[in-house]
Amino acid sequence: MTTLRSLTANLALFALLTLSVGQALAGQLVVHFMISSGVQRTAWVSMVDRFAAANPDIQVINREWPQETYKAEFEATIAKEPIDIAFWFAGERLNAMAAKKLIVPIDWETVRGLRAVMSKPTLDATVIDGGTYGFPLSYYPWGFFYRKPLFEQLGIAVPTSKDDFRRISQRLKDAGIAPFAVGAINGWPAAAWFDYLNLRLNGIAFHQKLLSGEIPFSDPRVKAVFVEWKDLLNKGYFHEPSMALDWDGVFPYLYRDQVGMVLMGGFAGAKIPANIKKEIGFFPFPHQVSKVPMTEEAPLDVLVLPAKGKNHRDAHRFLKFLAQPANLNAYNESVNQISPLKQVPLSKDAFMNSQRAILDQAASLTFFFDRDANAALVKPVFNGIRAFLNPPHDVDAALHQIQVEIAAAKGL
Repeated sequence: MTTLRSLTANLALFALLTLSVGQALAGQLVVHFMISSGVQRTAWVSMVDRFAAANPDIQVINREWPQETYKAEFEATIAKEPIDIAFWFAGERLNAMAAKKLIVPIDWETVRGLRAVMSKPTLDATVIDGGTYGFPLSYYPWGFFYRKPLFEQLGIAVPTSKDDFRRISQRLKDAGIAPFAVGAINGWPAAAWFDYLNLRLNGIAFHQKLLSGEIPFSDPRVKAVFVEWKDLLNKGYFHEPSMALDWDGVFPYLYRDQVGMVLMGGFAGAKIPANIKKEIGFFPFPHQVSKVPMTEEAPLDVLVLPAKGKNHRDAHRFLKFLAQPANLNAYNESVNQISPLKQVPLSKDAFMNSQRAILDQAASLTFFFDRDANAALVKPVFNGIRAFLNPPHDVDAALHQIQVEIAAAKGL
């Protein structure tokens, strides 16, 4: 009996010590996240709160920033602050952070679990030199938003070819409606037009070589893209007042039938008012050259582990929690984006299902200009596009400006 009491006492003491040590080691998990909409913020905060409730030994510090601020300050922030998990982008931006050793790979045990549940293309997109540097969070296609009742009223069908595209653009203009709007103040929404015209005219292999810097912007095939774009501008197909707006500033014009189509990422669906969402349709950028396969822009958002993080152990716990289908699928359904998991139920939202169909039918995927391009190209091309969008839409001047700024960015 003495031995049993002694053993019981020792076990109780061990449990107490274990609890004390656990409490002492209970660390802070610092999370930085980029916010694009109120809906996204609500969904993310809800996910963080669920993790915190399921893991009371971890104090989660969740910090959020608006999109442009976050992107501009990301590198400087993770280089100096102890952040455990951060939102970022797959593609060249992920490669650059890994090359600078500002982020570290996800551990092999977690990756093994992710490979069992994640779609192979999304997880493979985060592998750099054998290490998995990103947790696929969401992806989404770019395409044209349009108002279905307006198309029906004007007898317009969704275009699938260049001829269809031009025909419905003129039909909209004849009805007093600007066919297109692009909020170009920050550069990247307009870059989607360049990406798609280049992909549709010249194909993905040329596009990738151009964005890597292997092919210069003085190449005549690039000029052909700008000439095609200039023709659309000269025909008065773009809504001029929206050129000076941000990406979300153009959508009210769409809702009021002042604009027929807006080329934007599927994430924008989270900002569409619930009372009109059923009226909004979505279709891919049409063929421009029939023999060129349909590559789609599908930016992949990821979570990364900054190298200066102090609590990577609990960061991996968070990633494993998020990878559960009940969590990751629910988050993506809430924010109108596509879950990277292998098993995703059909959405209750027809708009979401149309986006997934576009990705399923794509011949190949790219991530988007400023996620795919060499860093030295991004600002010069954005500046050149903004200049080009202003009359007289001088192609040669824009391309010369781009080449000069790229050379300066590279120190040439």
